[in-house]
Amino acid sequence: MKKEIMSILGFGGLGITLSFFLIVMVYPSYTAMEKLMPLYLGGLILGGIFGMVKGNINASGYAFILGFLITTVLHLLWISFPFKVSYAFAFLALVVFVMWIVESTSTLDIAVTPFAYFGGFILAAILFRNVEMYKIEGSVMSIVLVGVAGAGISLLMSMFKAFVETAQTAKKKI
Repeated sequence: MKKEIMSILGFGGLGITLSFFLIVMVYPSYTAMEKLMPLYLGGLILGGIFGMVKGNINASGYAFILGFLITTVLHLLWISFPFKVSYAFAFLALVVFVMWIVESTSTLDIAVTPFAYFGGFILAAILFRNVEMYKIEGSVMSIVLVGVAGAGISLLMSMFKAFVETAQTAKKKI
């Protein structure tokens, strides 16, 4: 059951990210968000359905949850407290820690992980779309930094952990 949920979340995050890329390529920047919401929702649902059918991934589901939670916490943090960039870097360190603990199940899982993290970031950003974050100097930049850098870090940590595990397995065979 847990693997099914992680697969649904991971592929759902991939679907939202692919929807985002489609929107960036096709729609002009002044398009109303209400017009784009069905595309995001469709990507999430199609990705989730694909995750139910195909699903055997683990780290991607955790990456989606992590991207969503960190982005949500940063939004709430900047609304409630003064901006400090050190908080953003602390959350990036949290990404490193969690992605080191979580085990990838396959190469597909490693490949989907950054897209799932970015999908979680996009979903949280959509939920807070009406909050005027631009009035808090540095907040939007820090949230985007944690979203983009977190996706890259989650990929690197998944690849590094897979490399270390493969090296340890090869070492035992020698």
